[in-house]
Amino acid sequence: MIRNKKKIFSFNSELYKVTGVQKVLMDIHHAISNDYEAKIIGTIPYNNIHKSLNINKNEYIRLVNPFMFYDSIVFLHERKFLIFFWLLNKFLFQKIRIIYIHHNIFYNHITTTILPNTIVSISDKITDNLIQVFKAKKENIHKIYNCVQDIHPEKHKSCSKNKIRIIYPARINSVKRQIEVYNHLQGKINKHIEILFVGTGPLYNELKKAVKDTAQFKVLGFRDDIYKLLQESDYIMLFSKHEGLPITLIEATMCGTPIICNDVGGNCEIAHDKENAFVVNDWDSLINILNKIPLIDEEEYMSMSQKSRYVYEKNFTFEKFKANYLQLLKQINND
Repeated sequence: MIRNKKKIFSFNSELYKVTGVQKVLMDIHHAISNDYEAKIIGTIPYNNIHKSLNINKNEYIRLVNPFMFYDSIVFLHERKFLIFFWLLNKFLFQKIRIIYIHHNIFYNHITTTILPNTIVSISDKITDNLIQVFKAKKENIHKIYNCVQDIHPEKHKSCSKNKIRIIYPARINSVKRQIEVYNHLQGKINKHIEILFVGTGPLYNELKKAVKDTAQFKVLGFRDDIYKLLQESDYIMLFSKHEGLPITLIEATMCGTPIICNDVGGNCEIAHDKENAFVVNDWDSLINILNKIPLIDEEEYMSMSQKSRYVYEKNFTFEKFKANYLQLLKQINND
C-alpha cells in the first residue's frame, strides 16, 4: 500500500547492460516501491533494456523532458550527471533532492563533480575517497552496504581435490583484469584447477581468443544462472585494479562460496582473510595461494564456507538494505 506520494525516481543511462550499478539500482527500487511512488528513469527505449534486469513496463519512464524531475527525489547512480541536476536546480529551480550513490573510487573530474547534500557510500574506502579526494562533508555521507536477495541455498559441498572449480564473474575489461589473470597464471597453477570467466564486455573476444587452446581456462559469456554457478563452484575469484563493493562477492557469501581476491575497494569488508577468503595483492602470492588450494582439507574448507554465509547474514541481506534506505528517506522527508 502506497503511504507516501512523494515522487521518487531511480536514474541510470546504461540500463542496456547488467553490472553492479544496475543491480543496486533495482535493489533500491524494490526496497522502496511498496512505500513510495517509485519509477525507474532511463535514456533508452524500453525494448532496449537488458532483459535480466526484469524491469516491468509500468515501472519505466524514458527521459524525454528534464522537467519531469520537478519536486522529486532522485537516486542518481552516475557521477557524470551530477552537474546536469545541479544546473536544473540552480538555474531552473526544479527543487530536486538528489541521493547520489558513489559506487566506486574515483580520482578524476574532481572540479566538475558537484556533490549533493545526500550521498550514499557503499564501503569504508569509498567514504575515504569522498572525503579525501572530493572534499565531501562527513555528515552528508550515509554508509549503506549493497545487498543480494537470499535464495536460501543448500549447504555448500566440500571441493574435490581432483578438480577445483573457480568462477571469475565480472565484466570483461581492463579493470577486472581477466586477460592479465590468464597471462600470469597460464602454465603456473595446479593442473586440477579450472578457472571459468563469466561475463561480457569490451575485451570478451580478446579473452576468448587467448584461452581457446587451454583446458584450465574457459570463457562462458553472460550467464543469468550465476547463483547456480556459484553453488557448483568451489571458489569465487576477483583480482581487479579497483572496486567499489562487488555484488559478485556478496552473492558468493550468500551462497557460502569461499573467496579469493585482492584488497581493493570494499573487498575486505566482504572477504575476511583466513576466515572466508584468501586475500593477496600480487601475482606471485596469487599463484602460491591457488597452488595450495588442493591441500586444504574438508574441515577447513567447510569452515570457510560457513563463515562466508555468516558474513552475508550479518551485513548484506536485502532486509537490512531495505531498512537502511527507508530510514534514509524518512530522514530526508523530515528535514
